Amino acid sequence: MGLETWKRAQNLQVVTLAEGALLAKLLDFQFDLDDHHIYGWRLKTPGVFSKIGGVRADNLTLVGRDVAFVRAEADVDWEMGKAGHVDGRAWASTYQGAGVMSRRGEALGAVQDFVIDRQGDRVTGLLLHGGRLVPLDDAVRTGPSAVIVPSRDKVVELDEGGPHPEDERGWWKRLQESLGGARTDEEDER
Repeated sequence: MGLETWKRAQNLQVVTLAEGALLAKLLDFQFDLDDHHIYGWRLKTPGVFSKIGGVRADNLTLVGRDVAFVRAEADVDWEMGKAGHVDGRAWASTYQGAGVMSRRGEALGAVQDFVIDRQGDRVTGLLLHGGRLVPLDDAVRTGPSAVIVPSRDKVVELDEGGPHPEDERGWWKRLQESLGGARTDEEDER
C-alpha cells in the first residue's frame, strides 16, 4: 500500500484514462468519520471561469506523484461540486485544525494534514502540528470537530531525535513504517 499526504496530493492535475485529457486539479475530499473511507473528490478546472465538480472515490483509480487518474470524463459530475454538510462525513479542508485529545481530556494537538492511500479511497492517519502522527484504527474516534484517542501513547512522534541531515526524508520513512506502508526508494520515486 502506497501512502500520500493530502498536502502533497492537493492540486494534483487530474487526467482521464479513457480520453487522455488533462481535466482539472484535486481540490478537496469528503471522508467518513467512522470508517475513514473517502466518498469522493472535489475537482476544479483551470481558468477564469473555472468549474467545480465531483468524482466518486471508486472512479479515481490512482493518486500518483504528479497526477491523479480518473477513468473517464463522464465520471465527473459538474453539478455535485458543492461542499455541503452531510452527517457522519467531513471535508478535508474544513477538518484541518480539528482538535485531538485523549479520552481523559488531555489536548494533544490539532490536525495539520491527512495520510491517504495512493488509491485515493481511505484516510489512514492524521498528521498533527509538531511532526506527530495519529494512525487511524478502531481505537480512534473521529467526530465532526474533534478526534479522540485512547491515550497519549497512541500519538507517534515522527521527529524523534531531531533532524536527520543524512536523510532529509527521514520523517516520511518513519511515517510509512508507523502505518505499515514502508516502500523502497524506487517505488517512492515513481
